[in-house]
Amino acid sequence: MNPTYWALGLSVTLVIAGFTFAYKFGKWQGEVDNDRNNFKDFMKEVRSDIKEILSRLPVKPISSSSPIRLTELGERISKKIDAKSWAKNTAQGMIEETEGMDSLKIQEESFDKAKKFEPNETLLQNMRDSAFQEGIDLEGVRDVLGVELRDQLLAIHGKTKESLDK
Repeated sequence: MNPTYWALGLSVTLVIAGFTFAYKFGKWQGEVDNDRNNFKDFMKEVRSDIKEILSRLPVKPISSSSPIRLTELGERISKKIDAKSWAKNTAQGMIEETEGMDSLKIQEESFDKAKKFEPNETLLQNMRDSAFQEGIDLEGVRDVLGVELRDQLLAIHGKTKESLDK
């Protein structure tokens, strides 16, 4: 075989292989870009679905961070039912009973008291109205009372909310 033909054949083969490679690489790159765009669209749809699901979850009046605090919702409920006044009055009757307790025990006693006490008709109606208006249950309103009572008792005993972390 003549070396010229052999070199020409090899050159043509390499050029065809190069064009084939470039074509297939370009096609593959286009498919990858298309898949990437489809994935981005899919992720946007998933995010919007998650946001919609989260927006349907009930809002909590207290935050679960340590120590427990009222959320904006809890603050609104506290004002509507005048929870601070109830907590001040109730705390006065619990001073001796909570003397010497650590902060966590005071918190437990406060929540227990808020869950078990029987409100008068006016307070009960205010609690029920607030629960209805804010889209929560009566337990959530009682949690607000528990936080306010705990804060009053901690102040009376010279403790801080931050001491609940210790």
